[in-house]
Amino acid sequence: MSHNFVCAIACSRIGILVGGGSLGLGREQMPMELMQEKNLDVMICGDITEWTLCAYVNDAAMLGQNKAMIVIGHERSEEWGMKYMAEWLAPLVSGLPVTFVDAKEPFIYL
Repeated sequence: MSHNFVCAIACSRIGILVGGGSLGLGREQMPMELMQEKNLDVMICGDITEWTLCAYVNDAAMLGQNKAMIVIGHERSEEWGMKYMAEWLAPLVSGLPVTFVDAKEPFIYL
């Protein structure tokens, strides 16, 4: 089963917090502060805490602010960087093989 979603808001500023970054890195309020301070319309997230960033985005949207979030999950949000790291690391450890291993989609959808 697939779902198609249409975003009804115009989007000009997007932020990304990969892995556990959207948990706040020790400060739960950090993702909400970042969205507000940088005037972000959309936050792309790895992990989330449902009672913080989700609630902020929902409340802001209900107040007419242009806010939304896309949650792609911890591992998937770090995958791009890990692919690049394999390329970056290879010349530094000459003679040793460096390979990116894709963990694949961690969930099974029913």
